[in-house]
Amino acid sequence: MRTKAFNLAIEAITAVLLSLWIYTGLNKVIHYDKFSFETGRSPFLQHISSLVAILVPAGELLTAILLVFKHTRVVGLYASLFLMTLFTGYVYIMLQYAYDLPCSCGGIIELLAWEQHLLVNLILTLLTALALILQSRLNILQQRSISLS
Repeated sequence: MRTKAFNLAIEAITAVLLSLWIYTGLNKVIHYDKFSFETGRSPFLQHISSLVAILVPAGELLTAILLVFKHTRVVGLYASLFLMTLFTGYVYIMLQYAYDLPCSCGGIIELLAWEQHLLVNLILTLLTALALILQSRLNILQQRSISLS
């Protein structure tokens, strides 16, 4: 019973993350000029904006690919946790220290206020951490099951 519940939760969180990374990654690629311009306006990224404009969508799409396959899913979850922590920290720093708040996000996400964006990022970061914890517990349960057989 626990195994099914853990699997279902992991699959649901993975589906949310997969949708997020495909959506945001493709949006940044499709609207590369806008993303690159807005990234260049960030007071903390302006000196590395051309690098960020390439690496962020590439990282998001690569993370999506890792999440698709069962044998790379855990790596994809760790990559998701890294990206979400990075993005959450960036939004927090921008809210605390930036005088201008340019939004380099795309699509629906750019409709959010910065405080709402921070909240969404925090929730997604926590969900990703939960998926990793559940995956770890699931692995332990499966190892115990195998050793009892």
